[in-house]
Amino acid sequence: MTLKHLWIAAAAALALNMPSIASASEGHGAALKHADIDVTDQAQIRRGLTVFTDVCMGCHSAKYVTYKGLMDYPEIGISRELVDELRGDKPLTSGLITDLSPEDAEVSYGKVPPDLSLIVNGRRGGADYVYSLLTGFEHDPAGKVPDGNYNKYFPGNRIAMPDPLAWLDHDAADTEELEKQAQDVAAFLAFISDPHQNERRTIGKYVVIFLILLTLVLYLLKKEVWKDVKH
Repeated sequence: MTLKHLWIAAAAALALNMPSIASASEGHGAALKHADIDVTDQAQIRRGLTVFTDVCMGCHSAKYVTYKGLMDYPEIGISRELVDELRGDKPLTSGLITDLSPEDAEVSYGKVPPDLSLIVNGRRGGADYVYSLLTGFEHDPAGKVPDGNYNKYFPGNRIAMPDPLAWLDHDAADTEELEKQAQDVAAFLAFISDPHQNERRTIGKYVVIFLILLTLVLYLLKKEVWKDVKH
């Protein structure tokens, strides 16, 4: 392998380490909208946490994220006082669990709402899917699906989840704020789906730089060792 090939391989490894852009919309009723999120933006993730606890957590849980994690992850890093306010009498090591029982959920919605801990990694389109779904409630053009259950981005368009942000028939003046809320909670869910992603990317960059420098040193060493050998 030549030095040129080694540099190309290293560059490809670095590119693979960078965040990917979820663009797939196959299987959905409409092409997904792009969510403007940043999983390194503490302010956006904190706003998303507020939307999640105030709105989403009425039905959904995020059992793989603990209240202690809300303090420990630097991308969230909220205070103990706020964590205590959020958790009430739940243990600090408890996950973010909704108060809605599975039995009541079955009665109200016909199914148990999914846990959202890994929703971004588990759905095609990732954060774009979450953002699009929250802002995709419309009146059914065919008039067959009740208002609040028709979503143009949900497969089949009929969704059990009621319109959580009151997007349907909202005032035009509220569009920007509602879209911001949808993007913020998408950012929060994208972060908790892989809470060590930023740390891993940072370490990965240093590893790739080290490997590039090591490759260069070994190449120069090889040139020096074999410089008197005729090919």
